[in-house]
Amino acid sequence: MTILSGREGDQGRTRPLAESALLAAVTVLLMFAGAFMPLAGILIVLVMPIPVMVVVLRHGVRYATMTVVVTVFLSAMFLGLLQAVFAGVLMVGFIGLTFGIGLQRGWEASTLVGSGTVVIAALFVIIILAARPLMGVNLLERMEFMMTESIEHAGDMYTRLGLDPETTAEAVEQLNLAWEYMQMVFPAALMISALMYSIWTFLVVKLVLPRLGYSVPSLRPFARWRAPAWLAFLLIAAYASHLVLAMGWVVDVMRNVLFAAHMAYLVFGVSLLYYFIRRVISSRVISGLLCFVLTLNAVMALVLPLAAILDSGLDFRGRFEARAG
Repeated sequence: MTILSGREGDQGRTRPLAESALLAAVTVLLMFAGAFMPLAGILIVLVMPIPVMVVVLRHGVRYATMTVVVTVFLSAMFLGLLQAVFAGVLMVGFIGLTFGIGLQRGWEASTLVGSGTVVIAALFVIIILAARPLMGVNLLERMEFMMTESIEHAGDMYTRLGLDPETTAEAVEQLNLAWEYMQMVFPAALMISALMYSIWTFLVVKLVLPRLGYSVPSLRPFARWRAPAWLAFLLIAAYASHLVLAMGWVVDVMRNVLFAAHMAYLVFGVSLLYYFIRRVISSRVISGLLCFVLTLNAVMALVLPLAAILDSGLDFRGRFEARAG
């Protein structure tokens, strides 16, 4: 009996190790594919953390951490140390463990996306800070150089197309002003980028894991997204602070808060628009494309956030459904 129990214990320990090693190998293969297939790389990057999530769900955080370690070791051997650090530790390890732990503990979809956003934003900051000592590259300066070059190329293209020199100069000036503004709201833009990355990661997880037999919570349908009331108070506080407290760092912080709040209200406004378009057009694809085209209009880009602010207090959907019912 003792011998059998010992063998069963060994098998119980061997199976998680074998599965963790196998999933680590799968992760490295995905990293290979992402490195050498640029067109498919965007989707592959979103899939790479999934094996770590599976290990968390099947065998717990300890074995998932071991999977990350093996992944880093193998990717360092075949892809290089930088790839191992950035892709293996940061993207696969942190994101995979965060989503895996959240799924294991039964977090709601919004909590998963929010936690993923915080982790991904932290990863962006780590990559920016680590790029200079590890690669000798200042990513922020590199981005500024590339944007300056792009604006110059755009001006040259306008000139070659035969546009009026004054019109070309005005267009280039507008591009420069937009870039200067984006530099001022870079922290907010980084958080918005992290949120989008987290949402796309969640959608890929929602697509893959249920096919493997794991439960993934659902996000609220986009047509039902509605701005929380506290966001309006945050917007008012940001405006008041921006006007009253004219200190440099306060202005910078409030400018980023206002930008993030405006973008959030724009999304909620598009959700409201999508809801009413779907009442007329049954096709999701056509409704989505129509929303996208309308959002590109400058007037709609101003009207939609205002509609979202009013909707947070008036609940236009509820009123419409009450009258229709």
